[in-house]
Amino acid sequence: MPRPLSVFFATIAAGGGHVATAAALAEALHRHHPGEFTTRVSDVMAEFGAAALDRRHKAGWRALLRRPRLVRLGQRVTDALPAVTRLSQRGLLAPFAAELARRLGELGPDLIVANHGWLATAFALARERHGLEAPVVIFATEPFDASALWAEPASERVLAPSVAAKQDLVRLGVGPQRVAVVGYPVGQRFLNPPTQAAARAEHGLPPTGFTALLTLGAEGLAGEATAVAERILDTGATLIAVAGRNAELKARLDEVAARRRSLLPFGFTTEMPTLLAAADVVVGKAGPASTMEALAVGRPVLATAYAGLNERAVVRFLAARGVGGAVALPELGAAVAAWRDTPGLLAGAKARAAALDFAGMAERAAAHLRAVARGEAPSEPDVAGLPFEGTSRELLGGGGGGSR
Repeated sequence: MPRPLSVFFATIAAGGGHVATAAALAEALHRHHPGEFTTRVSDVMAEFGAAALDRRHKAGWRALLRRPRLVRLGQRVTDALPAVTRLSQRGLLAPFAAELARRLGELGPDLIVANHGWLATAFALARERHGLEAPVVIFATEPFDASALWAEPASERVLAPSVAAKQDLVRLGVGPQRVAVVGYPVGQRFLNPPTQAAARAEHGLPPTGFTALLTLGAEGLAGEATAVAERILDTGATLIAVAGRNAELKARLDEVAARRRSLLPFGFTTEMPTLLAAADVVVGKAGPASTMEALAVGRPVLATAYAGLNERAVVRFLAARGVGGAVALPELGAAVAAWRDTPGLLAGAKARAAALDFAGMAERAAAHLRAVARGEAPSEPDVAGLPFEGTSRELLGGGGGGSR
């Protein structure tokens, strides 16, 4: 029996989406090709010689999330000058690339999968200048767009979640022959959630009636969070609110829960599949990973906030595919009530979310990685007619990087 092939998933734990997609891809390889692979998911800058830079990067990103307009301005500037962006990234990451090549040369994986824009640059340098031999696949985590941070022309193979993301990558300098569209992976727990009845029973929620889930991101960043919660509660809905790691916000939600018993607050939790299953709709920040996980469970998403331009593309997708959309705070109560009072609206959104086929996307992405690891040419099916992978910039109103 041949030895299992080793796949090294290189990620950066700056925001939940990078680690989540890396773990989901590793999980899909094991599920669909059991016994063929060993995998490791690494917060690679922290572990492989760039800890100080990694800490500054993560701290800077957390600070920027509190200033979403500044995030969007920065993205527009980097995309306006992609060549300058690439040059500056190469200078910043050159020392890390040398250490990365040395350490991974010793480790000897059969395939490297990286899913952060900085890592696209670092691995290109590691192969160009320092002799890294293992093939490298870049998974571009933004579902429906891409920025200049990802657009490294020297990347040998890039996996994009959608046609829209591929269009942006090509526009920003990546050769079209290097980009394959494979969809967006989510973890198996979101593909096989409990029933709504079981999920509600587990947390002592009413077995009937309308329930909303308010998600605020891993860092609990969502502006007027308690005002959002109050507006949802005013509709008579039961509300589950997840504050993430923001202890101050969790305390504020606890204060609301003390006087409004239909609110169930959480801090950071690993029980999101169960909480999503318990809910009828999801309200909150349009983070790509959390939004895709909600859709995988079959729950429409009402986005009250977004930080980066990538999240604006997610909001446009929700509206275009009839699985949610943007809701301003003054209209939130009416929007939640409309979903509650229109069973056909909710049933239709759930059916459209199921048709996105997250289980199939995970399987197809795993098949692509398996072929590359085995030195084979991956099959690249026509995705134009698929509701997720086939989503284009045109469908989103030109909502990729070109209209940022």
